[in-house]
Amino acid sequence: MNPFPGQPSKDLASASSWLGRDMAPAWPAELLEHFCLRMSSQGMCVSRALMICDRRYALEQLAHAHNMADDALRMMAVQLFRHFEARQSGIAGLH
Repeated sequence: MNPFPGQPSKDLASASSWLGRDMAPAWPAELLEHFCLRMSSQGMCVSRALMICDRRYALEQLAHAHNMADDALRMMAVQLFRHFEARQSGIAGLH
């Protein structure tokens, strides 16, 4: 309950800030998990929540991964990007 009538609550203000974000597509959970762990092993902390909720953040992380000297990480980034492209174009089931 909001103690200050007429003013949005902190929870509502926080939730509304997420409403303006450009949502990324749902990623294959296991691939996203492996991607985040592999990025961590390379010294890059990746937020799963932001990968899901912020398209720009997700694409930036995929670009970082693609540019690293780690073939397995690069392959994961390519797979995730292909999934992203398929979801954006409406193509179903590209696993």
